[in-house]
Amino acid sequence: MIVCPKCSKENQDHYKFCLGCGSDLPRAEVPTSNTPPAGIAATEREVASTGEMPQVTAAAATSPSPPPTAATPSSAPAPAPAAPAKEAPSGSACSNCGAGIPPGFAFCGSCGTPIGGGAAPRPSAAVPASGPQQAASLILIQPDGSEGGIVEIPESDVAVGRDAGGFFESDAYLSPRHAVFRAQNGQIVVRDEISLNGVFKKIMPNVPVEIKSGDVFRMGQELILFEAIDKGADGPDGTKRMGSPIAGLWGRISLIVGKGRLGNAFPIGGEGVICGRERGNILFPEDGYISGVHMRIHAETGKYYITDLGSSNGSYLRLRGETSLNNGDFILMGAQLFRIQT
Repeated sequence: MIVCPKCSKENQDHYKFCLGCGSDLPRAEVPTSNTPPAGIAATEREVASTGEMPQVTAAAATSPSPPPTAATPSSAPAPAPAAPAKEAPSGSACSNCGAGIPPGFAFCGSCGTPIGGGAAPRPSAAVPASGPQQAASLILIQPDGSEGGIVEIPESDVAVGRDAGGFFESDAYLSPRHAVFRAQNGQIVVRDEISLNGVFKKIMPNVPVEIKSGDVFRMGQELILFEAIDKGADGPDGTKRMGSPIAGLWGRISLIVGKGRLGNAFPIGGEGVICGRERGNILFPEDGYISGVHMRIHAETGKYYITDLGSSNGSYLRLRGETSLNNGDFILMGAQLFRIQT
């Protein structure tokens, strides 16, 4: 348990925010290990034995970007404290992210939203925008769950990245021109400008999301590449391919440890696998941002899916091409988390 230094309320170990007062909770340093994790090395692209999916353990890999944090302009005044929120009734859910909230708590432990009070009030640190207020905006979510700077999105293209200045400028994980946004038909459309670290969208908990071979997703501090297993078709002249795949295996996930570099890979077959910090087929015990049971990867009728199993910090899928975003969606760019408002 983590005891809040401000209000002394006890919180679960994986919470980032105090459920009593909403304050940012202290976290112990996550130990690192020199022991290589179990699994199949990325250079060995085919597995060599059959049988049921074993339980394997993955070390926390170095990610191209750390957990969501926010940078605000140094010239901006400090955010005003949020007004006290109402305590949650028994069995309630967060109105912002849908996470379950135990009775008697005043803040969501997943996103920091005050219970009963809607989204936290916008602090005065918001980036001022010229011209009249627009309906669509990109709102920075700070580490304590409160709202930070605001970028208004008109119906014309708006580029964000380090070159945009403000709180974008100090984020080393953003490309100079990272993504382009525009308002369109009550939504916000985003297009990744071939950025190094990509644009990720938070998926809804307990809702399967289809993925394709080559898609990248994120849970905790891990960046993971999904690939469908090549069935090893014969060559056009009838030559057999060496290293025939094992029956029943249909995919694999590989840890991304750097640009163009993969770490260990884990085969997937049958009904799929469960990933988590404490329970499942593939474990990440050293990543404190992964929930005990975090995500399921499975296949149905020739299609592949990931499902967030109600994790505290959520799961994110890297976007391809132009994507429409709805009100309340969360996106991760560089080291910063944003909420879509339309």
